[in-house]
Amino acid sequence: MSPITMPYTPVILQQDLYVIIPAAGLGTRMGLSDSKQFLEIAGIPVLARTLLAFSKFQETFRKKVHAIVVTGPENIERVFALCKEYKCDFVEKIIPGGETRQDSVACGIRALSELARPPIEIDIVFIHDGARCLIDEDTLEKCFLGGVAYDVCVTGTPCKNTIKSIVPAEVSGEESSPIVGTDAPLVDRTLDRALLYEVQTPQVFKYSVLQNVSERAAAIGLQATDDTALAESLGIAVHVIPGSYRNIKITTPEDAVIAEYFLS
Repeated sequence: MSPITMPYTPVILQQDLYVIIPAAGLGTRMGLSDSKQFLEIAGIPVLARTLLAFSKFQETFRKKVHAIVVTGPENIERVFALCKEYKCDFVEKIIPGGETRQDSVACGIRALSELARPPIEIDIVFIHDGARCLIDEDTLEKCFLGGVAYDVCVTGTPCKNTIKSIVPAEVSGEESSPIVGTDAPLVDRTLDRALLYEVQTPQVFKYSVLQNVSERAAAIGLQATDDTALAESLGIAVHVIPGSYRNIKITTPEDAVIAEYFLS
């Protein structure tokens, strides 16, 4: 996939960057009693590292960033203190989320209109996981330019592994093997790896399109595991922006070890 390149036109200079950061992960799979957003990676909390990446982007790219952090109500004061400690003054709102990630993002979208400088139609909105703390400046720049070029795009990397789809157990009728000792799903087919991407965040929208997708999805009760999947379901084209294999999400203890290795 060829990189996105384009001149810095007046249109680009008119567009601000808005960022919704869902940061309500409980750390259950990490075996933590605390939110994983506050787990320290090489001495700095996960969420702080994520925010500092946007701070650096704002400074280098000279593009104003307006951020909203969506977190659990019990963590609002802690996130506020973290933003103050790491001088992330571009975080303009810290709000409680909903029951699901999709609900939390919807809360963030509604909060955009309440900012001192609400987004206009052509402004770019990133939705970026608070737990993806290794996001790099190059990927952020490519995502912003992708947001200028397209209505919707998503960061992704070519799939390295062979992926097989399986037959649902209720369809296959297969029983567990006493030798294996557990369910061994039946393979349906092997997918063409050349056509597969593992998606990450940022997921990128023009503000007017994001509003439209959110409102239409809510009206018909549409649910999806990521934000651009809602756009796909509504017939809106989604483009893939080349990402980085280092842009991992801190979900398991192994992820924290890998992140520290990358940082070292």
